[in-house]
Amino acid sequence: MPQMIHYQDDLFFLSVQVKGLDSVLSTEADPEYFRDRVVGDLSFLDQALRTFGSMLAQNALLIDRPEYLKLLERTVRSFTGILEKLLGSEYPRSDAFEPYAPRLREALASQRALMSELDGQLSSSLSGEAETDHVSQDELSGLLREDD
Repeated sequence: MPQMIHYQDDLFFLSVQVKGLDSVLSTEADPEYFRDRVVGDLSFLDQALRTFGSMLAQNALLIDRPEYLKLLERTVRSFTGILEKLLGSEYPRSDAFEPYAPRLREALASQRALMSELDGQLSSSLSGEAETDHVSQDELSGLLREDD
């Protein structure tokens, strides 16, 4: 039985995680207490975003795919910004993550590649969408409503 994926909720969850991570890194919290957790979150987000990118690439016929691509692209862009700021020592405690710099650079490279892929998929998806007539949710509701 195929598994139902709740793309919108899953992508929302990831975007909240990215925003939270940016907030956490913007503080001067003591890294000896939180560094391992932050590095784990960075690894999780890197993998999760690439997984969703792959799933959306494989499911070109998904009804709301352009919207999901936009949500994912926005989240990847934010996450890429976090990695750039962390590697560029723009966060108060960036120096504490120096031992993880090679791993962070790998994640940054993979996110940039994903961003490029998403941009291509999004532009082709939106151009294909312009050629196809869709029934809006309101029109569908009107069509399905029984006349009284």
